[in-house]
Amino acid sequence: MRPSPSRFTCLFAASFISITPYTPQQFLTLAKSHTAVSEKISILKRLADSFPLDSAARQAHEEMVSLLISTNRYEEALLEYRKLHPETGAGRAIDFKLLEMLLRTGRYSEVLRAIAALPAGRQGPPGPERDFLRDMKLLELRVQALLAKGQYALARECVGKWLENYQADGSPGSRFENDVHSIQFLARHLATLERTQGPVGKALFTASVPDSLQHWSQRPNVPIVFFKLIPAHPAGQLAAPLLPGRHEGADYFEDRVADLNRGFDYVSGGQFSLRFAGVHTLYIQEGDLDPESSGGHLLTSRVYIHTIPPLYKLAGEAYVVLLDYRIQADGEAAYMGDGLIHLSANKFKTLVLMHEILHGLGATHQEWNALEAHGYHFDPEDRGLMTFVHGEILDLGLEEKNRALLGWPQVGVVRPRFVSDEEAAAPAETTTTALAPASVATTAELIPSL
Repeated sequence: MRPSPSRFTCLFAASFISITPYTPQQFLTLAKSHTAVSEKISILKRLADSFPLDSAARQAHEEMVSLLISTNRYEEALLEYRKLHPETGAGRAIDFKLLEMLLRTGRYSEVLRAIAALPAGRQGPPGPERDFLRDMKLLELRVQALLAKGQYALARECVGKWLENYQADGSPGSRFENDVHSIQFLARHLATLERTQGPVGKALFTASVPDSLQHWSQRPNVPIVFFKLIPAHPAGQLAAPLLPGRHEGADYFEDRVADLNRGFDYVSGGQFSLRFAGVHTLYIQEGDLDPESSGGHLLTSRVYIHTIPPLYKLAGEAYVVLLDYRIQADGEAAYMGDGLIHLSANKFKTLVLMHEILHGLGATHQEWNALEAHGYHFDPEDRGLMTFVHGEILDLGLEEKNRALLGWPQVGVVRPRFVSDEEAAAPAETTTTALAPASVATTAELIPSL
């Protein structure tokens, strides 16, 4: 049977496209217009491979690496990045992006070897002997790699040597006062860790370093423990309307975990759940875990949290929520590594806590701003718990890249209300909330119906 004219035309067009190469600009246009991220990556890779000497190929390669990183494909990103950037560099040309990718992919020994050739205070030509910001970045990378190998004493010695070179730069009123203050606290926390746990201990993972919790995504009844962080001086406590759970017992927190499980049962297809494993109280002194005392450096706060004996014991064994009732922690919500979560009392909302728990499983934010600025288009319906809408978390669902990472099914995105959140917010006229406006539910079930 002879093909019809229309079928012949389609076959000819397909054949013509297959043998007629796109120009580099056509490849870029096609990659930007596709909304599926996997398609964008494939097109950019084809462009980079087909036109290796074209200036557009380098741009395409850099943007492909950015997409791979943004979609949690770190091993592929490192492999591609090293094709054009094989060395970590020296002096002013240190490739921090490569060092960070080595850290994120668990190549701690390689990070340490690369930085060992660049000792703090003298990084070799063509860079200057002293460069505060450069050497502070190198210090933080080295400390994280050492902690991931359980080398507490070496991490403390590393910080001590850095302070010998730069402590004088932290004089009152100087540009680097807060930074030096933070590193001084970091040295103190590492010394505490070494004193209480020994020079070598279990591996500790900050949020910048991948930990071992991704396998929990397929595990039911992962334990979750709550610690109320109470200021030793009552004057440092948040106002009463912003204190959900402050004076409540275990029943209150069990109800909160039940709400978390309703949400996770929906987005994980029943593959992941939590088990309430207790609530405790910790009294905290002024200066501990404060944004001011840490100089705004999360690494210092993350190390401090690991020095608290009950938290050190639970790190990597359970989710631990530090519910902070202090004024200076107002609005804080951060994943600290090893399953530890620091949450201000006025951020104690179901979707916010689900977001931080997902960080522990390895999920990452859905952020395309930089690529959108270069003309890339993305599916607006691909959103969920790791997507911010005007700074808030509104949607119960999970982005494609995070579903692929965790092995969870695709579900419809909904805007839920949880009764425990409503009850916590009821006494206050205005409170910080991560939930969309909706009518108050009469039960603890999600609405709309799941």
